[in-house]
Amino acid sequence: MTDNTVTDSTATDSTGTEATLERMLALFDVAPLGPDRFAGESDAGGHAGRHVVEGSQILAQAMVAAGKALSGKALPGRPAGWTVRSAHALFVAVAEPGQPLELGVETVRAGRSFASAVVTAGQGGRTRATVTVLLDQPQPDVIRHDRWSGAPPAGPEAAYPAEMPMRGRELRLVGVSDYGSPDETGPPVLDAWLRYDTVPGRDDLRRALLAHFTGHLSISAAMRAHPGIGTAQAHHTVSTAVMGIGVSFHDPVTWDGWIRYHHESTFAGAGMAYVRGQVLTADGRLLASFTQDAMIRALDRGAAAVPSASRL
Repeated sequence: MTDNTVTDSTATDSTGTEATLERMLALFDVAPLGPDRFAGESDAGGHAGRHVVEGSQILAQAMVAAGKALSGKALPGRPAGWTVRSAHALFVAVAEPGQPLELGVETVRAGRSFASAVVTAGQGGRTRATVTVLLDQPQPDVIRHDRWSGAPPAGPEAAYPAEMPMRGRELRLVGVSDYGSPDETGPPVLDAWLRYDTVPGRDDLRRALLAHFTGHLSISAAMRAHPGIGTAQAHHTVSTAVMGIGVSFHDPVTWDGWIRYHHESTFAGAGMAYVRGQVLTADGRLLASFTQDAMIRALDRGAAAVPSASRL
């Protein structure tokens, strides 16, 4: 490739809110409403004309809420701080941008080494998502392996700049110039390089930021193996939705510069797709692993009657 020009793309969503890294981190940092209850804002992440909150935004908010709720809930003699180790979300109903979210945290257990909680994200009196969170207090290594073992990937300098507007974030895709195009075919694998202008100083916000992007390109990776279909057709000729995300974090969750999201779809069929992925530093250290269950279905007559901006 010779064209490595990157433009600073921005966009506003249906609420008129500009998508920025600063705004996204503020959304993740939910505010206490009372014991084990938190308030979260919501927007459409800069997607103009879309009236759906990204599920991965709710996942990130739930992780921060669980960490805050469990702060101080530890057995005597044990450290009070907890670190999110994994989170598994199911998105059961559409959340509307511009409307407040309420996150309730039910502590299942806070023991000597591990804690767990179930977070329910609601809006307008209706449950929108549930997230099961495992937390722990990291311990010294007994054994460790944390390095990329696949073929060496192309670096960000050889990747295509991608349009996914957010001020403060740069995105490049390996070997794919348009991730939504039905003409972009190849193995159901997609590597994305990301660089943020600022890496949060707080550990919980770094984990939230990593979790947020897990919902963005998995369906595109699944469709890539099938000529004539791409995410540009989503909500027009096919109905797509992220139904569940699981993410596990591998300490230390710190990085500087570029990070890579490796997506691989191992199954698509029966109206669903499954993707597994890894998040790695530029030098190949593993930061997190994730999975996604997604819906990919033909639009039926009932769905066609629903405005495209409001569909899953």
